[in-house]
Amino acid sequence: MTIKLHYENIIPNQKQIDDLYKLLLEREFSISHHTIPTKEEHQKFVINFPYLAWYIIRKGNDLCGSVYIQNDNSIGINFNKLTLEDVEDIISFIKANHKPLNAIKSVRRGEFLINVPSNNEELIVILHQLKKKEIQKTFIL
Repeated sequence: MTIKLHYENIIPNQKQIDDLYKLLLEREFSISHHTIPTKEEHQKFVINFPYLAWYIIRKGNDLCGSVYIQNDNSIGINFNKLTLEDVEDIISFIKANHKPLNAIKSVRRGEFLINVPSNNEELIVILHQLKKKEIQKTFIL
């Protein structure tokens, strides 16, 4: 029997800040930082709520990840022990509860896209299995 995912909207409150920090400490892959921020830096970041939408994900009572949507319609999935079913559920949840912002030429696409760290082979394989189209590779200069 598959355990259903539960999505908790980030308010943020202190428990959510602590849960997100715990997830950050456990995270294996990252696009935006190379060193873990301090607890204080993390708290300030969460309180500033930099995303259009942001959720903590639980599986049963277990804290297992987070997902957010940015102003460029990109989705960030941070999840421990991904399965194809979990990724399908996350995508379905986002699409059922949010609409992408309108396209702006040279700024953003008019549909959701998922940013994936290039070394997160597990998520890349799952997205290919789900027949999601790869559209870009990004390089640091």
